[in-house]
Amino acid sequence: MKKLILLCLVLLLSGCVDKEILDDINIEVGVGYDLADDLKDKYRGTVLFQEFQPDKSVINRTFSGSGKLRQDLLLEVTKQSSEPVVTGGLKLAVFGPELSKKGIYDLVDSFQRDASIGARVFVATSEGKAEDMLNGEYGTRGNSTYIYNLIQHNIEHRDIPKTNLHILANDYYQEGKDPFLPRLKKLDDDKVEIAGISLFSKDREVEVLPVKDMFFFKLLVDKYSEGNFDVKLKKDELAAVKSLRSKHKIKITDHHASITINIEGIIREYTGDKLASEVVGAVQKNLEKKVEKECLRLLKQFQELGIDPIGLGQMKKSKHRNFDFKKWEDDYKTLSFDVKCNVTIEETGVIE
Repeated sequence: MKKLILLCLVLLLSGCVDKEILDDINIEVGVGYDLADDLKDKYRGTVLFQEFQPDKSVINRTFSGSGKLRQDLLLEVTKQSSEPVVTGGLKLAVFGPELSKKGIYDLVDSFQRDASIGARVFVATSEGKAEDMLNGEYGTRGNSTYIYNLIQHNIEHRDIPKTNLHILANDYYQEGKDPFLPRLKKLDDDKVEIAGISLFSKDREVEVLPVKDMFFFKLLVDKYSEGNFDVKLKKDELAAVKSLRSKHKIKITDHHASITINIEGIIREYTGDKLASEVVGAVQKNLEKKVEKECLRLLKQFQELGIDPIGLGQMKKSKHRNFDFKKWEDDYKTLSFDVKCNVTIEETGVIE
């Protein structure tokens, strides 16, 4: 009897769910936002859809519109689409440079309020217009999947710290830490690259870290589980440190922050004749000096910009009751830093 009642309930509940056939809807997989050219509107939005063909190829389709709210843009796009627009498949959101500098809070907040949008959506800024970024033909699996995988790969194996919509919103709402986002650049109609890291003060972009600084930035804000870095030695010799792992510890007092970075790696390539023990020692020493110098420079740069992407304020708050952020803002301006790096080379590999 109980099984019969349960079966009836399941049948009744299943009848309340709206059915959506994939071939009969347009699933939003990517979206780009720029400042509108028309002064009466606030945003120009571009929505990316992907159509999967019988031969497994993908057709990228974009629709654009303008409005004062994200919902206005979706209504504009709906008027252009022959099928219903569904937002549940969103993977990527890109903000154009002018919009990033003016402020992205309203759009990030609208994403947070939409229950159909997952927290693992990647958010990025673009060097050119976001609309142009989405209007390309990248890879064979669709533009959204290509850019999503590009960011994911650079988080797991290269120099982008962990990031997604959830982390962005958390950094924005959390006192004592400022957000950052990966920056994209369109090289051609079929190619996109990582162009740096956008640094924000609240929701406004104030600086872009170049690619050459990304390795040191990730050492400060995240950890490596599998990284790479080339170390210069004397006589134009190079050593490639691979399978690099890192972690950091930060101690903060009222007027000083001490950061210790521990790195472990393997020398996979060396351009010299013989990888002797003294060469391994030189690699360790040179990498330690380079990390200490560049990380200290970045910390002072953040201080001058009045931003805290490392989250020093949040770390200090977590250890002090009744923490005064007004006082911290003044203390941060005069905070001194020291960076200590310890490098351990576990083994050696190929010699050229």
